[in-house]
Amino acid sequence: MRWPLIYQVTLPLTLWTLVTVLALSLLNLWYAQVETGEEVQARLAAINQQLTEVRFPLSQPVLEQIQGLTGTELAVTDNSGKLIRATTAITPDELPALLKDDNPGIVDLAEVIQLGGVSYFHSTTTSRFSGSGEVTVHLLFPKANYDRRVAQSFWPLMLLGLVAVGPMLLVASYLAVRITRPIARLQKQVGAIAEGDFIELPPGQTNDELRDLSLAINQMSQQLQQYETKVRTMERAQVLGQIGAGFSHQIRNAMTGGQMALGLHRLDCSIPDCESLQVAQRQMAMVEHMVQAMLRLGRKQGIDRQTISIAQLIDNTVSMVQPQAQHHGLTIHRKVDFPPDATMHADMVLLQTCLMNLLLNGIEAVLSAHAAQAAEGKEVPSTGGLEIEASPHEGEESITIRVCDEGMGPPAEIADQLFEPLVTTKPEGTGLGLPVVREIVELHGGTIEWYRVDGKTCFQIMLPRRVK
Repeated sequence: MRWPLIYQVTLPLTLWTLVTVLALSLLNLWYAQVETGEEVQARLAAINQQLTEVRFPLSQPVLEQIQGLTGTELAVTDNSGKLIRATTAITPDELPALLKDDNPGIVDLAEVIQLGGVSYFHSTTTSRFSGSGEVTVHLLFPKANYDRRVAQSFWPLMLLGLVAVGPMLLVASYLAVRITRPIARLQKQVGAIAEGDFIELPPGQTNDELRDLSLAINQMSQQLQQYETKVRTMERAQVLGQIGAGFSHQIRNAMTGGQMALGLHRLDCSIPDCESLQVAQRQMAMVEHMVQAMLRLGRKQGIDRQTISIAQLIDNTVSMVQPQAQHHGLTIHRKVDFPPDATMHADMVLLQTCLMNLLLNGIEAVLSAHAAQAAEGKEVPSTGGLEIEASPHEGEESITIRVCDEGMGPPAEIADQLFEPLVTTKPEGTGLGLPVVREIVELHGGTIEWYRVDGKTCFQIMLPRRVK
């Protein structure tokens, strides 16, 4: 059974208020009974004392005067139990109840008699006056006066408490609504997030636990949105990787046939050291390296670490990309701050694929910058190029490889997602180049980052030279 929060707040408060009012009223009732009873006893005791000491006849006018002053009815009987006079009507049938008093002179509120349909507290005393014998004076205090005094002490407080319940309910309802309304809003937000709508709602103005909960839900929404994006991207990348691995396998078979054809043509070619054949073979080798890298990454195979020359890594990579750079009038500047015999433990094919991707991207970036300058009517530089630099880092235990180009840099809308799969602004791009580069670097235990400096875009790779 559903138990709304507003009822959980208001009903206990209402019940507690009613119980408190009732308890206070009963306590006040008990106190009023005690106080009023003591007052009645004191009044009757005082009357008894005065009647005992009187030295004048208790005539009817005297009794009526005492009754008017004290509010107490009086009756006088002789020693034989005969009613002499009284301030109220007493029938012969009621006289035995009047004469029944085992404790003369004692005021006992527990002793109540009925006379003429009226309840009285009954007390007796004896009195003497000159010329007469001893008589018994009966004091009859109306119980209704006692009850009225007690009720005047009980009901006002009780009614005041009951009246106060209404405003208390309004205040409790208002407070409960202030709590339940944000909770209902957060519930809708969580439901929308569960359905894939990662909305964020502004937190409340009051700095309380509900505001903290709202901020936490907004943070959860952001994280879930990021996780969903990553999962979907990884799913697409995995599918593309599987498809790419299949295509790479077919391309590799075709490339093998092409390389064999080039080898046979070189045997039949009469021109020694034919430059066009050398360029073709280097391009075929570059494609072969890329295909092998895609096959290996698509199958999630481990890397083949070997001791390789750092200078040879840079030289071979530049030699594969150099023809394309020269074709567009660009120059690749290389710098290796290592001795010729410096080595590192890595996968030669994967690192060449990584660096070729960066250099080819740099060539495209420079050409795009030149095209943009030409479209704006600006003078296009006659020279331009790229830089690749390898230098030691952290006491030569690591190597830093930096590839820089003179392009305009990545657009701002994808600057923070360059290494995410399928993120690209190129019309014919796949968005897999830089993710492959990052995966190769991370497989070698390294890191990669990019930055802009002096009008250049630089990608910096840090790799350990030895596996620890």
